[in-house]
Amino acid sequence: MSNYILSYTKIKNNCLWHNGKLIIQSPETVNYTSFLEETYKSLSLSYPKFFKMDALSKLGILCAEQIFADENISNLYPKEKTAVVLSNKNSSLQTDVAYSKTMGDFPSPSLFVYTLPNIVTGEIAIKHQITGENAFFIEPTFNADLLHNYAQLLLQDSAAVLCGWLNIDENSYEGLLYYVAKPLANEEKKTNFIKHNPINIAQLYTK
Repeated sequence: MSNYILSYTKIKNNCLWHNGKLIIQSPETVNYTSFLEETYKSLSLSYPKFFKMDALSKLGILCAEQIFADENISNLYPKEKTAVVLSNKNSSLQTDVAYSKTMGDFPSPSLFVYTLPNIVTGEIAIKHQITGENAFFIEPTFNADLLHNYAQLLLQDSAAVLCGWLNIDENSYEGLLYYVAKPLANEEKKTNFIKHNPINIAQLYTK
């Protein structure tokens, strides 16, 4: 039985898409910090810790929220058998720079805790009670082959894998998360699912 991408969310250029449908759009003049917080409010989420997070974690939380609310995923796959595999180009550089600016006076503990890129995987895992395997890769560009191959390996023992790319620098940001598993329910909808392979993963990123 093949693995499929059951759900995906993309955030870029002040827009949020879920499964190809535009959910939220803000003017390009809105900076990404404001966009992420406005999106949180627009989705009527209730997670006060969100406002304490760095931008990378906020981006990841917003993408994951849409996926785990999807009817093809919600409560169907055991969280203890769900893995998380993420990647980006800039690591936690945006937060590292912000933290370094505080070191001349009094280093900020609230920023220091986010000076590793894999903290976002932990934030997603805590929010959604995921206890499976996790990994974070630093790549010069989006690497569909890496994400595909690692997820396929994990799916030998895991029920599902949340994969994707979350990247932020001083002037831009982009997030793509997708959920890979063998369909368990709504089999009649399988034609709407996306076959898990590098070509389809790359298309989700570029389109």
